Amino acid sequence: MNRDQAILDKKEAVSASLLKNRAFVFLWLSSTASFLALSTYLFAEQWYIITVLNRESALGIVMMVTMIPRVIFMTVGGVWADRYKRSQIMLVSSLVRCLLVVTMIIFLQMSILELWPLVCFALLFGVLDAFFSPANTSLLPSLVSKNELTRSNSFIQSSNQIAMFSGPMIGGWILTVGSFSLLFSIIALLLMLTFTFSFLIKEDNIAAALLKEGSAKEQLAEGFTYVWKMPFLKNMLFILIIINFFFFGPLLMGIPLIVDKVIHGAALDLSFLQSSYQGGMLVGAIIAGILNIRKKRGLMILVMITFLGMFLSLLGQIGVLWQGIALLSMMGVLSSIINVSLISTIQEQSDEEKMGRVMSLINASSNGLVPLSYACISLALVLKLTISNIMLVCGILIVVISILFILNSKVVKEMN
Repeated sequence: MNRDQAILDKKEAVSASLLKNRAFVFLWLSSTASFLALSTYLFAEQWYIITVLNRESALGIVMMVTMIPRVIFMTVGGVWADRYKRSQIMLVSSLVRCLLVVTMIIFLQMSILELWPLVCFALLFGVLDAFFSPANTSLLPSLVSKNELTRSNSFIQSSNQIAMFSGPMIGGWILTVGSFSLLFSIIALLLMLTFTFSFLIKEDNIAAALLKEGSAKEQLAEGFTYVWKMPFLKNMLFILIIINFFFFGPLLMGIPLIVDKVIHGAALDLSFLQSSYQGGMLVGAIIAGILNIRKKRGLMILVMITFLGMFLSLLGQIGVLWQGIALLSMMGVLSSIINVSLISTIQEQSDEEKMGRVMSLINASSNGLVPLSYACISLALVLKLTISNIMLVCGILIVVISILFILNSKVVKEMN
């Protein structure tokens, strides 16, 4: 009992020290507001395409257009995050995204928010987020000590998942009693809060002084070489590129299609399913912070990816809402533990002056095939394949790939 109490007191002390760090608190609030805006925006975008435009086959195109510039410009955003003050990059990105959403509201009021304007807005939103994300993730190690990284990441990830959990719920309830105009107005307000919290972060001028010489191309090449020389990162990059192609594309596109075509639900049912995944991620982030796993991380990640594939296959075969909620909750838990463990390891092992480029390359590489995944799934839907069969095949492939890596003892040893 005394040992358990000592552990609890230590965790409370860590949380108290983090909350006394004003820069960390404003980073946490900024990140949370941004995630809440993002989750609500994605929900609104998906449901608008399906219910207002009646263009379900175009859903993958819009999501692909959102992701492609994000992947392409994220590496540039990483260089900027190492060259300029990261809080200022977050500030500008959130302000311009807010103005972008306000413009969408104007288009909506004029009844001209059709598919191609929506594609253009998605493109711009992806570019802006490509600069916000690496600045946001690379700022944390300069605000807290290394021994607080895992729990501070868990703290932020927990709040982010609450935001991602709440976004679809907010969207579903607003559309039940209101309109898309009101929903986009709420998103604009959340982005303005992100702007305000980013403005209040008091960041040392470290980032601005880190890179003095060399072109952006040279600095980017230096960052790539640095990542490639780390066995853990190199192996995880290869695995994430493959797994994200077969997992996140079918999952993100599949949830609204499962609601519309399989269980024949409404906007509120979509919000329940999306929120279940985000709620699972919240629980997973808390578990990751409590366990603070530091041994055999690579093997743990591979085993959990195997289970993700199994659950994805089962998700495509559901018949009622509660089955989807259960599966998505479990997938959320696994995804979050993987995410927190991976990010914390990278931040612990990377040099501060290369942090922005490392995080941007990790994010860009791991998500690089997701746009292609959206395109392939859209093509499969055009060819009259069902989302249920698509999920089944993708889940089986994930399981096979993960098991092959687990059986390769050399890879598992390097990852650990």
